[in-house]
Amino acid sequence: MDTLERIEAERACERLVALYALAVNDWDIDAFVSLFVPDAVWQRPKVPAMNGHADIRAFMEGQSRERTLRHVNGLCVVTVAEDGQSATSISQTTVYDTPVRGEFPVKLIEPDMVVEYRDIIVRRGGEWRFARRDPPVVFWAGA
Repeated sequence: MDTLERIEAERACERLVALYALAVNDWDIDAFVSLFVPDAVWQRPKVPAMNGHADIRAFMEGQSRERTLRHVNGLCVVTVAEDGQSATSISQTTVYDTPVRGEFPVKLIEPDMVVEYRDIIVRRGGEWRFARRDPPVVFWAGA
């Protein structure tokens, strides 16, 4: 893989991380699920791992929409494998989860948590998607 191909792959993976935040924030479940490969593993804190699109969709559909949620992304470091078909990423996100739904602006409550995502990202059919997403919690407001 040459330098330009590596940079393009890194940028595509960074975009995937950003699209994840937008899909969650907008409660766009179809877009959210499409960011994962069909056999992906999503390991959220304090719940069993979800395996595949059906588990991921069921979890998201079970979440309350009577809230305003924002994932505010910070750093994102992507390391692309030499073959250009997979990558790992580490990214940090501050999550604001306010139990109020309505017109903006809603009253700001302290951040709910800071997570540090550990991802395995793969290229399938020319598209980069999450194969595994693990978000260890670094800071949690309930701690």
